[in-house]
Amino acid sequence: MVFKMCVRVFFSVLFCLHCVLAQGTGSGKDGNLRLCIVEGRGSYKRAPTHCPILDQENAGVECVVGTDRLDCLRRISKGTVDFGVFSPEDLVAAQWANIDVLVTNEVRFKNRPFNRRIVAVVNKRILPDSSTSLHAILKNTTLCHPGDSMDELKPLSETLSGYLETLVLERSCDPTLSDTENKLKALSEFYGKACKAGPWVPDKDRDMELKMAYPSLCAACGYRSCSAGDPYWGSVGSLTCLTEGTGDVTWGDADDISSYFKLKGIANVATQNFAYLCRDGTWRDLTQEPCVWLQRPWNIIVAKRKAAEAVSRLAESLTNRTVTVDHGWRGALAALLECNQALPHTLQPAKTALDYLARADGFREAYSQNGCDPPRHITLCTTSTLARNKCEWLSEAAAVYGIAPALQCALRNSAAECLATVAAGHADVAVASSDFLVPAARMSLTPVLHEITQIAEKTNTIVAYVNSDAKLTKMADLRGKRAAFPRYDGVAWHSVKRYVTEKENITCGNYINSYFKEICAPGMDGKKCYEAGEEEALKWLVDGKTDVAFVSMNTFNSFKTQSQSPNINKTVPLCPEDNKKYCSISWSNLGHIFAANNITEVRKHEIINVFRKMDQIFGKHPPFHNAMFSMYGAYNHEMEVIFHSNTKTLATSAILKHHPFDKIPYNFELTLEKLNLNETCSFGVKVTPSIVVLMITLVAFLINRY
Repeated sequence: MVFKMCVRVFFSVLFCLHCVLAQGTGSGKDGNLRLCIVEGRGSYKRAPTHCPILDQENAGVECVVGTDRLDCLRRISKGTVDFGVFSPEDLVAAQWANIDVLVTNEVRFKNRPFNRRIVAVVNKRILPDSSTSLHAILKNTTLCHPGDSMDELKPLSETLSGYLETLVLERSCDPTLSDTENKLKALSEFYGKACKAGPWVPDKDRDMELKMAYPSLCAACGYRSCSAGDPYWGSVGSLTCLTEGTGDVTWGDADDISSYFKLKGIANVATQNFAYLCRDGTWRDLTQEPCVWLQRPWNIIVAKRKAAEAVSRLAESLTNRTVTVDHGWRGALAALLECNQALPHTLQPAKTALDYLARADGFREAYSQNGCDPPRHITLCTTSTLARNKCEWLSEAAAVYGIAPALQCALRNSAAECLATVAAGHADVAVASSDFLVPAARMSLTPVLHEITQIAEKTNTIVAYVNSDAKLTKMADLRGKRAAFPRYDGVAWHSVKRYVTEKENITCGNYINSYFKEICAPGMDGKKCYEAGEEEALKWLVDGKTDVAFVSMNTFNSFKTQSQSPNINKTVPLCPEDNKKYCSISWSNLGHIFAANNITEVRKHEIINVFRKMDQIFGKHPPFHNAMFSMYGAYNHEMEVIFHSNTKTLATSAILKHHPFDKIPYNFELTLEKLNLNETCSFGVKVTPSIVVLMITLVAFLINRY
């Protein structure tokens, strides 16, 4: 017996050694396979813990850290990496984007073909004497809704939940209602009442409005607030709603439902009172095999075609249970593949994305639902090919998670052109910095969302920087001095003008003509002392060509670490007397999503809902251990693409009136409405409204012409 065991161990080790030596088809050094991994959001990082072990033991596998899971998919498609671990939702995006990859293994945590089996459970009191249609059985009953989750670890995503609803409901396509409200309307008109607890949309005020408009969808909840704290909220709460007799039907994972009944000690009672409801209108006893509405596949190992066979063999070598306690390269690789507690199941042969997804009943159909006709979309204007590419991937990722209306992407040459395109009605939104707040307002555009950070130093602060040798101690000392601005008509220009005219009690004309001895603001009166930009204005000060430069704290700190000039150490901030703590003349958010002033409230709600949902899933606070896509941060190794990397979240202007933002004086967005946009003295060579209209018309003509 001992001899046979030793022989098995020997051949197992020999097989694994063969796997390592025989790979050779990878894109790494000496043909090593390159594994793309995405680090989680927490403090624990897998790459520095496990990747060195692969190198030390010559495992034939190298690590590459990707920005997000779709970044890893793109790298596999381009051939720069060879394999990685993905969710079935990632595979949907890969299929839509025509990425040619193969599924080699499933990461199974149980010995069964699918991760989730979604079933419907009903109270037998609603069942008729004989089988009939789902519509006839469920009409006017009480729904215990399991909720819409963005967490991949939960049984039902918003897409899957919405798909289950469409199997029963008739679609509502009222053009006067948002996409979200149309779905709520259909749900409320079909069921007598329901408990759909938890947030319906990210915006709290809008969420409250919708719950007041459709009270029947909260009528079965334990609390009138219909919140995530309700006893009937979530997958467990919906089962409680059913078993306590409040509701008639719910959806859930078959294993979760069985475990719930056993845990509550009501398995026998449940068998007597409840049944599985099937999609064809029949039903089964809880003691029978459940009829499944929807199957969700396991996470999978995906590889490029050339490396698929080697990756498959490598993953298969990790099926030995001893991997979980292996401190060598196999244990390290198992941890990196997230299968140290799982069984990688080999697919023979490896399958394409389309073929693999087709195996799961209902899953692919859930991501191929037809929308209303004509279809709705939100067009985002971008300013570079790279930004448009990122927008298109963001669109794919959003569609996977059921975010609607769909995001579309347009391309123009600059932020100014994008704003003109939105003003002309050829795009819905554009993202631009605070320097465009005033120009956008003149074009009848308004920021519907802001890129928020709670770190004051990283906002768009406007600070007066001076040379310490000048002995300037208060803001009034700047009268008669030379001033440098990053650009004319930007946030610094208007912030300083507003501050000085208010504090000195002078007219706008006096400010322009006589307050400063000399002004450099690129774009004013056609003059250009330097190229527009904050660093250029700061260099002007460091070189002694001006007495004060109005730039952001963030730019100054960055410039100070890079500058070789000894004068940078003499550059100090001059704080307003009533804002010594933050030292800024004004502050504004990192960036803004602009839309036309005249859009309907419905359209505004749709724009806010779509971008805030994307922010919740793909921003810096998703509920996942690693992200499918990253809205903020690097994209294709470039920073600040579409959105600022320091963005924490997207929010409406309402957040500016709450802590901590209401504690920071001189917010520019809140004072924007007080500015006289057509003051002659503000603009040097004034751009009149008629010229703006002419420019917009010309841009629109060129768009249609070319």
